[in-house]
Amino acid sequence: MRRVIIGTIVIGCLVTVGIPSLNLLYVPLNARHEVQPAPAQRRRPDIVLVTIDALRADHLSGYGYGRLTSPAIDAFSEHAVLFTQAVAQAPYTKASIASLMSGLYPTAHKAVTTMAPFPETMTGHLTTAPITTDVLSSGITTLAEGLRAAGYRTLGFTANPFLIAPFGFAQGFDVFQFFPGQDFAAAARIVDTALTAVQRSGPMPLFLWLHLMEPHSPYAPPALTSGLFRPVGRPQPIPSTVSIPAWLIEGSPRDLRLYESRYDEEIAAADVAIDVLVRELGDLRDRENTVVVLTADHGEQFLDHGGWEHSDTLYDELIRVPLIIRVPQVRPRIVSSQVQLIDLYPTLLELGRAEAQPGQVGQTLIPVLHGAERSQPAFSEIAGGQYAIRLDEWKLIVWADGRHALFDLRHDSHEQHDVATAEPARVASLRRVLDRYLAAAIVRGRTIEGAGAAVDPRVLQRLRTLGYVGS
Repeated sequence: MRRVIIGTIVIGCLVTVGIPSLNLLYVPLNARHEVQPAPAQRRRPDIVLVTIDALRADHLSGYGYGRLTSPAIDAFSEHAVLFTQAVAQAPYTKASIASLMSGLYPTAHKAVTTMAPFPETMTGHLTTAPITTDVLSSGITTLAEGLRAAGYRTLGFTANPFLIAPFGFAQGFDVFQFFPGQDFAAAARIVDTALTAVQRSGPMPLFLWLHLMEPHSPYAPPALTSGLFRPVGRPQPIPSTVSIPAWLIEGSPRDLRLYESRYDEEIAAADVAIDVLVRELGDLRDRENTVVVLTADHGEQFLDHGGWEHSDTLYDELIRVPLIIRVPQVRPRIVSSQVQLIDLYPTLLELGRAEAQPGQVGQTLIPVLHGAERSQPAFSEIAGGQYAIRLDEWKLIVWADGRHALFDLRHDSHEQHDVATAEPARVASLRRVLDRYLAAAIVRGRTIEGAGAAVDPRVLQRLRTLGYVGS
């Protein structure tokens, strides 16, 4: 039955399920972990982590969006804990996922840049050696490594060309599979491959990670969801002074509604694939002993602050992401307390009864999942360029050249009104918090082998003046 369902989903996708497996980059790692564990280990829960590329929280119907983009995710969240204020540590994939997998901020883990040409990374094979800052250091114990050490069989599937083995993202996975090709592999294909791997796995507890590319640009939804959302309301003309990336929609129409409609249709395609994943995992494994996490690496912008896609700002359309966690025996609820994606690192290790790792900076979400309230800062960065701190519904963004902006998120959730001039004391207070977080990341990074991420000399001098970083 699963093959029939998946086949229906794939119709019209960029890459079909029917492509031979020889076209996949398949990296089996440490085959000795096929040995079956002692029976006691089987009581550990399966852990499933799904990261959805470029999915902003406010385009999910379960987060209040006007269109029904995500009925399956919405239904899933009714049996899970939904976080309304989850913050990614970077506005682009590589640094954000590296933070999630390492429990470290980008300045500390240093996997912050991509020097290899994009077409080359799409093949999964690099002929140009990336510089050291491009690689997630082998000196870091990743989430997959921590769980594998606790007796988990670890499976990773990704269609993002920056999350590949040469960049260090295969660390800790018994099976790691990247889907190369001219276009991104469709979510349906990745889910089908992952389910086949799960079906072939033994009774060991599983850690399964899938990284889906919908709704990442170029906004090309499959036939199943194409045309699902027609533009409504009056046209939203794109100013003639704004250039439109040619790859977004063929012909580059100058009505913003068309781009958001295509984006929403891709969200709907990912939603269908997740529905298949969750339902069929429940049939293949013990649904009553499975932790499932749905989140995104970053969001997406549609001229919210003048830009397209992602990577270049720290506004909330890029760093506020969905986070939904289903844990056995945990009551469903909505959590408004602010959390960070790096909190998943200690949380999933604890749920898997794996050994805690020294040096990680995320805070376990276990108490919050069980009803505790807490308030913590959320730190995000474009290493060397921009930094942001979010605390008590205020947000400060600081640029390396000294500029800064302050937003009152309670009354200005779209960050349209900079109130820094009217709130100098609050700026100073948040700047001290931001400086502490950045300084701690710099100091932590010094213990990790490899060249450090670039930190602007003016920023570094300020931290030294404040006594946060030594000479």
